Amino acid sequence: MLGAIKLAKYLRLGPGDNVVTVATDGFDRYHSVLKDLDSRYLELTPAVLDRWACEIFLCASSEHIFDFRKPTMKDRLFKQKEHDWLKFGYTKEYLATMRSQNFWDAQYAKVQEYNQKICALRPSATEEQLLCSSSR
Repeated sequence: MLGAIKLAKYLRLGPGDNVVTVATDGFDRYHSVLKDLDSRYLELTPAVLDRWACEIFLCASSEHIFDFRKPTMKDRLFKQKEHDWLKFGYTKEYLATMRSQNFWDAQYAKVQEYNQKICALRPSATEEQLLCSSSR
């Protein structure tokens, strides 16, 4: 969430603009984090939460935002990708294909196929599975 706020500030977005971000975990996974915060701060009172909201979110700057639309930044990103991924067996040639929008379009085209495979493997009819079967 903080990244989305920083990006909105970097792009100078206003009240009518949107930034979409993906939260991969539900909040229900963080009960232990809340217990830890409670033990460290005695109690998460509205005053503590208000102070955090101000200090962390409202006062967030656009510092540490990297605009990868710029060619020099794209080159920096791909050099980092080579540095990190070559040691895991990826080839420079394969990584170079990621510079093309065609590569990413082909990856996106696989989403429907994988969704169908995941839905077919679900052992019981869950809400998620019903959503999958309705999108076929």
